[in-house]
Amino acid sequence: MKHGVYILAFLGILLNQSEGYASVSSIAVVKDTTFQVVVYFSENESRIDSCYRSNGRAIALLDSLFDSNSGTDSVVLIKGEAFASPDGECNGNIDLSARRGNSVKELLQNRYPSIDKEKIDFLAKGEDWTGFRRLVSADLNLPDREEVLMLIDYHKEDMMKRKQLLRKLDRGIPYRSIVYDVLPELRRVAIAVVRKLPSKEKNTFKPATSTSELFVSTQGEEFLDGNPNKTVAEISCKSSCKDTGEEVEVSVKSKTILAIKNNLLYDLVLAPNLEIEIPIGKRWSLNTEYKCPWWLNTKHEFCYQLLSGGVEGRYWLGNRRERNRLTGHFLGLYAEGGIYDFQFRGDGYQGKYYGAAGVTYGYTKQLARHFSLEFSLGIGYLATEYKKYTPYEGDIVWMNSGRYHFIGPTKAKVSLVWVIATSR
Repeated sequence: MKHGVYILAFLGILLNQSEGYASVSSIAVVKDTTFQVVVYFSENESRIDSCYRSNGRAIALLDSLFDSNSGTDSVVLIKGEAFASPDGECNGNIDLSARRGNSVKELLQNRYPSIDKEKIDFLAKGEDWTGFRRLVSADLNLPDREEVLMLIDYHKEDMMKRKQLLRKLDRGIPYRSIVYDVLPELRRVAIAVVRKLPSKEKNTFKPATSTSELFVSTQGEEFLDGNPNKTVAEISCKSSCKDTGEEVEVSVKSKTILAIKNNLLYDLVLAPNLEIEIPIGKRWSLNTEYKCPWWLNTKHEFCYQLLSGGVEGRYWLGNRRERNRLTGHFLGLYAEGGIYDFQFRGDGYQGKYYGAAGVTYGYTKQLARHFSLEFSLGIGYLATEYKKYTPYEGDIVWMNSGRYHFIGPTKAKVSLVWVIATSR
């Protein structure tokens, strides 16, 4: 028995130096008695092929564990979980995983007849969506990785729809990568071998490296990791304003301290909006704006959603001694950005962000002591990354993505202004 342990150690070190094999979960021989071996299967196959992937090494490691009757006598339990990749029909995959489990069970019984059959327990698990999500989450090079994760999380209750949408996502580009890189890892039977070793033989071997490709320490019979932790980023913004010194105005009878506005053009296109402008001295002001149309009607394939905010610094022209603040002609520099989702009876476009910046020219006419009317036009540069999608059976499927750039008019305003002023 002692010689068997040394042989197993030597075999592990030798195989750890070899190249050209995929990384697999295999055997643990560090201070515990639970070992794992994985046998892989090709698509729709339930027969064991010793030449497929790392199966030859897996069988050699089983031989090392059960090298004699003394090796099989120490076995407490052999527990297996058989899986199928989540493609094809669900019931058929349950049956396929059961056949794979039976194949491995027959291999153990025929190859190591001295093992008590009562100690061998195999369970057919069917489609391995947990492993699928874990592998997708870990594959940073997978196209549309975030969209794939979002899709499989959202459609937990309808497996067939989940599969159909995965195939259609972005014209099938991510699914082709999944078929090649992810699904083969899931067609497997994971075997846990629990042994009771004599106390004198424990802790007699330590691998050359703790990060061996073939030898990994296990502390139980857990095969799969849980769902990956979700991280939430919380962003807090703080702003502060300092009042610069105000010049004394001679000929005006009131002092504007704040203006609250509503862009009537945005109202015409059902886009609720609000602006606030603060004067800074006689010739400068700071204007902020926010618009938030959020209309959705999935039945009629209509989506009009936009969250946008912006800021603009303005310089007021003309003789400021003869005018109230925030009246007359002005020039400005602005920047704004936001997110959007637009769909009108068919294909839609969704953007995680858009950004625009440029210059403005405008004029504000005072109508009464507390009311004005503002006209302005902004010309600048706009850029966005978008994703095009199409409706499919009550859900959406990503078709393609791209970038859009534009130079020209980016905003226009006819705003009703409520002026808050103090008496002189």
